Amino acid sequence: MKKILCCLFFTVFLAGCSSGTFQLPKKEYQTRVQVLGVLPLLVDYNSSLDYPEKDNLFNILASSASEKHEILVEQLKNKKGYFDVRPLSVSPELTALSLLSSGSPHSESGWPQGYPFDAATVSEVAQKNVLDAILVVVFSGEQVEEVRRSRTKLETLETRYSQILATAAVIDRDGRVLWTLAGEDSFKALTLQYPDFDEAYYNKTDLVRVKNISLSGVEKALDESSDKDGEPALPKMYKKLFAEIVGGISPSILDPLK
Repeated sequence: MKKILCCLFFTVFLAGCSSGTFQLPKKEYQTRVQVLGVLPLLVDYNSSLDYPEKDNLFNILASSASEKHEILVEQLKNKKGYFDVRPLSVSPELTALSLLSSGSPHSESGWPQGYPFDAATVSEVAQKNVLDAILVVVFSGEQVEEVRRSRTKLETLETRYSQILATAAVIDRDGRVLWTLAGEDSFKALTLQYPDFDEAYYNKTDLVRVKNISLSGVEKALDESSDKDGEPALPKMYKKLFAEIVGGISPSILDPLK
């Protein structure tokens, strides 16, 4: 009996663990959002990133992200939390230019706090496709202050590191943000720099240099798969990102409505 109760508690606990933050009660969200449109994954080329080949990096990221939103749509549909979930056929480049034109405010540590999306663009897309709300996922290049450890876990270096973060939001047809994944909850998509503790150790110096990961390394990270059977699979980074989003905005019968 105790074992059954423990398993039930564990299941309920997992169901209550979700990513992101609702800006309204979940019950109201479920009532208001029955038809959800999912934009192609956007890349914010105007985000401030200190990387020697920034444009090439963003081009590689945009190419990798192309049409991945269709997989995200299928995962959301499988959860059966909406009447309908639709992939939107729009230009990701042009949509990003209009939707992200105001940029994103940042915390003192460099975390993006979420975009003030262009309301006119949101309204146009929502009305044209007969949607209650739109899911927007944005990749941006950021300089975030963090503490990184060496492989031995004995040394640390706190500084600002270049990385690609993903933020996400569900916006209704009036431009109101209903759910957001941003701030320190932003998804760490790609690490672009690392502290070279080994170089400092072998040169017997306390000066630890921060080095850039090559574009080749970025491409391999974007293609890295967790699949063990040799079958085509969603790359690991997208798999983790989509799991956070789907878990965050998919209503569950075990999730208490508040």
